Amino acid sequence: MTSLTSLTSLQLIRNFAIIFIYAVLFGTAAYDKWQTLSMPEWFGKQFEKTFIRKLPGGAAVGYWFIASLEALLALVFVISIFNFVLLPYALLGSLFLFGILLFGLRITYDFQGSANMFVYFGTTLLSLFFVTMS
Repeated sequence: MTSLTSLTSLQLIRNFAIIFIYAVLFGTAAYDKWQTLSMPEWFGKQFEKTFIRKLPGGAAVGYWFIASLEALLALVFVISIFNFVLLPYALLGSLFLFGILLFGLRITYDFQGSANMFVYFGTTLLSLFFVTMS
């Protein structure tokens, strides 16, 4: 990874834009989940007909894991404003989160949501490529 002083203006703008969009995406998602401190009913119902409901803690464990990962990623993206070395790791974490979300959508037969996760995953992969190639 290159240092801040060796990046061109366009690379800096690109990195800040990537950081901003992901910090907002994950920050607002985490805030919405942690604000009520309870899992919404619809989330539990979404997994009623899957093996997830049979696991210890059921869908609640997955919900709070996702909420925690979103909050952690938002924090890492904000910190990466000051240290671009963390940006690729934040993007890798995002790929992991989108994979988890894709898995959940897929086992609940939400095909449109699954297709949307491919868009998130693909744009994140592209962002990771651009960030690591500079």
